[in-house]
Amino acid sequence: MEKAPTVLVVGAGVIGLACAFRIAREGRRVILVDRAEPGRATSFGNAGHIATEQVFPLASPEVIRGSLGYLLDRDSPLRIHPRYAFNIAPWLLRFAWAARGASFERGTAAIVSLMRTARDDLRDLLWVAEASDQFHEDGHLVLVERAESVLAAKAEVWRMRSHGVKAAWRSAGDVQGLVPELAAPIEGAWHFSGTGHVEDPYAVCQAFEGGFRKAGGEVVQGEVMDIETTADGIVARMASGNSLEANQLVLSAGAWSKPLAARLGHRVPLDTERGYHITMPQAFPTFRLPVASFERKVIMTPMSVGLRMTGTVEFGGLTLPPDPNRFTSLQRHLKALVPSLPTHDASTWMGHRPSLPDHLPVLGRVPDGRPIFLAFGHQHLGLTLAGVTARVVADLVMDRKTDIDLAPFSPLRFR
Repeated sequence: MEKAPTVLVVGAGVIGLACAFRIAREGRRVILVDRAEPGRATSFGNAGHIATEQVFPLASPEVIRGSLGYLLDRDSPLRIHPRYAFNIAPWLLRFAWAARGASFERGTAAIVSLMRTARDDLRDLLWVAEASDQFHEDGHLVLVERAESVLAAKAEVWRMRSHGVKAAWRSAGDVQGLVPELAAPIEGAWHFSGTGHVEDPYAVCQAFEGGFRKAGGEVVQGEVMDIETTADGIVARMASGNSLEANQLVLSAGAWSKPLAARLGHRVPLDTERGYHITMPQAFPTFRLPVASFERKVIMTPMSVGLRMTGTVEFGGLTLPPDPNRFTSLQRHLKALVPSLPTHDASTWMGHRPSLPDHLPVLGRVPDGRPIFLAFGHQHLGLTLAGVTARVVADLVMDRKTDIDLAPFSPLRFR
């Protein structure tokens, strides 16, 4: 009997874990390798929001028009770390180019193509991983706090509706019934349906890891420094001096994918948007759906680990330390919105969202036909798109036709 091909998956965040789990269930021998423990890097601290309403790339005409004010404001939800301004400049030029009208529309269509099944794919994968209790489909609220913001919020929702997003306006009184702890005065809120959240993003990663191991998968902790293709297959050279050999490879190392993609012949303008969170382990509010603020650009998610608030985008690379002002800003927003909730023993965290200037992931087989598959650059949507990405990658690995046009996600788009 012919031996099943070995698949090496590089990167054990939620994307890599989901891909490895799904491929292992196809009967392939799968080795999953990462420099950190599975799920302990960027995927550990995300908002837990299943953001199927986010169909528009961040690279948009609206963001470009308002970006100067954002970037110069120290408390802005979109900021450049002063020590990283020179490094990020080429990326920002590409970002501005991707925000042009035609490019933005193409990017929207590409994201929509992934979002059509994203929620169902994630739900199904969690069911297979025996973690359905992690998944909630109650939607979420987006508060509108100021009267002058109502028209802008309404316009944004109407644009989303043209792409199948569902949302209904709730009065301030209705919102108070849904979120009794809310103290900030508001005009009302948009109640999105078709979205959801998970109880704990790290627990989701653990469930995928557990399912992967049950399916016969192997986990190796170590840093891949180089990848070579030979006549016999693929060789990954480790920092330890060891090597891993495989017949096929999936590169899903998130914000750390850039140098390895370059070794494979694809120089992609991947950078990182640093995300921050604070988690209150003693805060278990009565509201059980995520609550975001249109003006503040933050979201509060009730989890099994307490209440988590996330928000802000900071361009600061992979090595600079966290900016304490980002945590202070989140704490100020939390106090304004739900001051009655206990904040003692709160923990803080910063992670690195892997982002490309057009805010589309790199997804698909390498164009030269080698048995190498790319799945990185999911920016704010890693958890949301984990299920559909895993389905697409498994189809490609198994040489099945995928139902999604992958041309917009090719690494060649940056040439």
